Amino acid sequence: MASGFVIRCLDCGLEKRVEAGRRAYRNEEITFGTDNYGADQISCECGNALEETSRFANGKFGGEFIVEWRDVAKPRA
Repeated sequence: MASGFVIRCLDCGLEKRVEAGRRAYRNEEITFGTDNYGADQISCECGNALEETSRFANGKFGGEFIVEWRDVAKPRA
C-alpha cells in the first residue's frame, strides 16, 4: 500500500495527490505549507484558501491553546 494523502478543494473539486518523493512546488495547483511565522496555510489555484490562526483562550498565556482555520479565499466573481 502506498503512503500519502489526497487533498481536495471543496470549492472547485481539484484533487492533489501527496506522495513520497520530490515535490514540484512551483507547478502545484494546490499548495500548502508553513509560512515564515509558523502558521500553516493551504490554497488552490481557484482562489480558495485557508490560513491557520492560534491564540490562548481568554487571551491568557497558559490557558487552553486554540488553533483554528481562517478563510482567506480571494473574492469570487
